Amino acid sequence: MHTPDLTDTERLILANQYEILAKLDPDDEAHYTQLAKNLRAGHKWLYSKAFESVSRVVDDDTHEFVYTILRIYGELKSSLEELDDKTGIDASLVNWPGFDGNSEVELLSLTGALIEADQFTSILGKPAINSHIPTVEVYRRMVSRWKALGSPHYPYSKDQIQNILAARRHS
Repeated sequence: MHTPDLTDTERLILANQYEILAKLDPDDEAHYTQLAKNLRAGHKWLYSKAFESVSRVVDDDTHEFVYTILRIYGELKSSLEELDDKTGIDASLVNWPGFDGNSEVELLSLTGALIEADQFTSILGKPAINSHIPTVEVYRRMVSRWKALGSPHYPYSKDQIQNILAARRHS
């Protein structure tokens, strides 16, 4: 759980909002009133429970990593479809395997948000795909190979596809 450090102004604004919620939701009036009191009094250890359902902000590097690997998968899939000679390429490897729901929860959640925003729809399944195994290291190797190839643009050649996909087979 992460409880942000709130300024006095932020605590006052939140306290006011909880007081409004108390008036609008009689069933939870006592709960909202108590939160407002704890915020006004500065009892961080008491009002921190209100932040239990709030995740940390996903940093820019994580966003960039996810966007890059999804872009690569999209371009791999489309490039493979356009190739006349697909020999030596395991077509199943261009399908997005997802992120692990146990160890890569933040990344799985981000792909779920991308699905809801109708982004990368040709790659991502609905709901977000749980790979059931850690995938980040494999994806890092794929991105590294992609960058070593000069960050090629679509469509990829057969050799580029094979080179990038080789990262999925080697640990």
